[in-house]
Amino acid sequence: MTEPMDENQFKEMTIAKHREHFDHVYRLHQLAQDSLGKYRGFTGNQYQAALQLIFPRAYKSFDSIRRLCEVASCEDAAVILRCLLNLTVVTRWISLKPQLRARKYLAWYWVEMNREVEQFRGVIPAAWVADVRKHYQAVKPQFEHKDKQGRTRMSKQWYEAEAHTILDLFKEVGLEKQYEEADRPLSGVEHSDVLAFFAMVAEAGRKENERKLEIQSDLFAPHYLRNAFQYFADIFRTCNKTIAFADEKQLEQTVTEGMKFYESDMRARGMSPI
Repeated sequence: MTEPMDENQFKEMTIAKHREHFDHVYRLHQLAQDSLGKYRGFTGNQYQAALQLIFPRAYKSFDSIRRLCEVASCEDAAVILRCLLNLTVVTRWISLKPQLRARKYLAWYWVEMNREVEQFRGVIPAAWVADVRKHYQAVKPQFEHKDKQGRTRMSKQWYEAEAHTILDLFKEVGLEKQYEEADRPLSGVEHSDVLAFFAMVAEAGRKENERKLEIQSDLFAPHYLRNAFQYFADIFRTCNKTIAFADEKQLEQTVTEGMKFYESDMRARGMSPI
């Protein structure tokens, strides 16, 4: 009887099976890790301040997806991958009007904090409440707009009234195809639609009249690694244009080599690169 593998053995097997997919992710991850280690946190304006928050957040998601794919926990990787895709769109959207949109992006913090204060009134210390409300009143005018009847409305999302849904952001930055072919399926996994269990069922082992679900299926590992590379590379490039986190030539070489491999792999699988 074959002895069951421990986690390290399983991880090594998964990495070996998708070696090139992991290798390009590791190279970009190492470059980002080195860049963050050397960065000293100076920002000269609100756009740079927003990017200073976005880049490490994107790095952490990229790192998490890689780790989850190593142990074939792909459904969990899909949830974080959707977050990374949305962050890619947000980053691109802000970059189109950097100072205006970055200012609103950061200011929304106080809108959310004010909502928390209202919801948990009596629990939060009075001094904190006063500070939150002071900042909220200062940023509130940025999020007030007139509706069709001329009434003043408060935005429900930070990007209103320029955009009304996340789909509007996808459209404006030219990623509508990614919304249809990536965001919507990943949303189904996140919300536990029945297709979220496809890999577990599709790769289920069969023996006579028995059927065992493939709990740790790596079916989508190469696809999620490719997409994570693509989304994080997009954010990395956008951030690096404004804040020199990494050497530009090294970043471009790393991204170009990775994208060439992933595009070639997709075509070999009969898929069109997006």
